[in-house]
Amino acid sequence: MSMTNSGLHQTITAEMLHQLVENTFGTATIVKGFALLQGGLFNTTYRIQLEHASYADVILRLAPEQGDMPSGSASDPLFSFERTMMSAEPVVYEYYRKAGIPAPNIIACDDSGSIIPRTYMFMEFIPSKQLDHPSISEADKERLNHQLGAYTAVMHQIEGATFGWPQGDGTIRGSEHWSEVLHSFAEETALKASQVGYMPGVGEEIADMFITNKGLFDQVTVPVLVHNDLWEANVLVHEKKGQLNIAAIIDGDRSMFADRQFEAILSTESSAGFHEGYGRPQDMSNEGQARLLAYRILSSYFNAYVHQHQVDQPEAGQKYCERTLNLLEEWKRLEIN
Repeated sequence: MSMTNSGLHQTITAEMLHQLVENTFGTATIVKGFALLQGGLFNTTYRIQLEHASYADVILRLAPEQGDMPSGSASDPLFSFERTMMSAEPVVYEYYRKAGIPAPNIIACDDSGSIIPRTYMFMEFIPSKQLDHPSISEADKERLNHQLGAYTAVMHQIEGATFGWPQGDGTIRGSEHWSEVLHSFAEETALKASQVGYMPGVGEEIADMFITNKGLFDQVTVPVLVHNDLWEANVLVHEKKGQLNIAAIIDGDRSMFADRQFEAILSTESSAGFHEGYGRPQDMSNEGQARLLAYRILSSYFNAYVHQHQVDQPEAGQKYCERTLNLLEEWKRLEIN
């Protein structure tokens, strides 16, 4: 099975796959079949059928290679939070489960690097389809979006001790000040971009926003759990008792403790059903709207860099680059400056 690897996304040999299965499920386990799943620019994902194991149908996900360079260094192709995000995923789903939000069932997660120099996890396969599947009727979609809105509202009530990224050991890497988490995220992106001469000066300008307007961002004092990659493809639905329901909210590995308005779906492509289910109004104050614009700038800039230089999707990179510059112009016209 040969395929080209897009830098980060790397396949493994059948021998290695068998070894990881045996290590997790025991030597009596037989691999009946496996397939590489498409999608996902970051992790490499397989679906595996097993015999003589506690689960018959599982998903194996592998993070990119751990590499030799210290996490967070400018030459590391990954962001520091990306280095720890797969091992944080079980922690995030535990938060979900306690709050009654449907989550994937993680069987095992290993970041020891002892068998393979990559973090990997086995999860139970969920027979389902994504919320953006064309077979879902408009009426069902609205109802499911309403459900998603309600679950998101519950998620946004899960509080953390500080702002930042949950870690595999249950701690949070960040700060008590929201402005500092935003600044360090912007600064790390700017550093990576400047290494490759991408959008010169823009990253520094964005990072500076969070220092100059520190007071604006530090008005947000309660860190809550946001998914940070919430869109229809990351919501699985299945039929239960004759109607479609959300089976799991997946790919929670980019989650962080943040301002609830940092959740992009609140201000972008969400449906009326979602907002009804969410049941909490946007912060329409001048400060709230200014923060929202700053989040969109940071997210757009991060996406520009990632699509251009991390996952080699230059068309998307160009789109985000233009969006970033337009949003920055909008920021300069705000009264707060």
